[in-house]
Amino acid sequence: MKVGGGKQKGADFERGVCKRLSLWVSHGARADLYWRSAMSGGRATIQRKAGQRNLSQGGDISAVGELGHSLTDRYSIECKFVKDLELASFIIHHRGALMSYWRQTRRDAAAARKAPLLIAKQNNYPALVLAPSAHAEDLGLAAGEDGFPATLVSIEGNRVLISLLDRMLEQPYTLDQK
Repeated sequence: MKVGGGKQKGADFERGVCKRLSLWVSHGARADLYWRSAMSGGRATIQRKAGQRNLSQGGDISAVGELGHSLTDRYSIECKFVKDLELASFIIHHRGALMSYWRQTRRDAAAARKAPLLIAKQNNYPALVLAPSAHAEDLGLAAGEDGFPATLVSIEGNRVLISLLDRMLEQPYTLDQK
């Protein structure tokens, strides 16, 4: 990858996630419910440091269509696309890149009084989604007839679900009914 290409790779990934989440939330009807937050969530961070709260632009993904708020009112969504997530280090030792991203996602979500939702991808691998286990049913990751579509790990005293993003998006979106 050329120098500086990582930023473009991350931005392209965020745009793709926005489209896929839009289609999921709208049950296939719309691809335009979400877009990248200003400064990829940095605007909310700057405002928070100045003592202000920005509830609509925290995280990397913001709702730009009314229907999209059913997800972003509950979750602070972060996206990461990197060379190596260090998944084994995350699961076994609670260290590495993915651990850093998960901790940051949790901090940002807590500041926004929302639940954390991390969508992460490593080169040549499918995208993953991480969320607190208490949100399994909301995200379509609870046990069903075909088994449990997510892996459950205990990280720093919290139960965290890890699933393929594709697997989550295959499940019916139900937060719009709550």
